[in-house]
Amino acid sequence: MKRFASITFDGVLAASDRDAVVRSLVSGGASPTSWSDAAGRTYALVALARDAEPLAAPAGARIDEPPLAVLRVTPRAPRGVAELERVCGGPGTPGGVLSARSEADSLVVEVRPRVTRLATIVALIDAALAFDPGRTIEPLLPLDDESLAACASDLLAEPRLDATRLIETHLEALLGGGAQ
Repeated sequence: MKRFASITFDGVLAASDRDAVVRSLVSGGASPTSWSDAAGRTYALVALARDAEPLAAPAGARIDEPPLAVLRVTPRAPRGVAELERVCGGPGTPGGVLSARSEADSLVVEVRPRVTRLATIVALIDAALAFDPGRTIEPLLPLDDESLAACASDLLAEPRLDATRLIETHLEALLGGGAQ
C-alpha cells in the first residue's frame, strides 16, 4: 500500500527548480505524481512506499502527511471571493484550514481533511455564497482515497461508503499500476 504526502512550496517553482526537487525526491524514495501552481505557491503530491522514511522538506517547503486537500474555489459572482476569504481565512475558520489565498477570481484553500472534513468546507463555501449561489470547486491535487470517500460519504449521506468501496483504488492494481 502506498502512502501519500503533499509538499507546499512558498513561491512558484521555475522548471529548473522543479527538476531539482524531483531528483531529490526520487533519490529519497518518493515519486511525485502531480504538480500544480496557484496563488503564488507550487504544490506537489508524492507517493511513498509504506515503509519509507519520512521525507525531509526541501528548502522553502512544508510536507504534510497525510496530504492536504488544495481547492480552488471560483464563485459565480466575482464579489464572492471577498466573502469566501472572510469565512475561509478569517476569525472562526475551521481548524483544518491552513490557508486561504485569493487568486484573480478564485480562492485557493489548503485543508487538512483529517482535521476538518471536506463536506464541512463545501457547506461553509455554499453558506458564504448564499447571496448568489453557484461556484466551482477544483481540487488542485488529486484527493487521497480516504478524503475522497469521506467527502462522498458525507455529501451522499451514505455512512457505509469508505475507501474500500472506491473502485478506482482496486482498478489501478489490476491494470498494472502496482500493488496497493
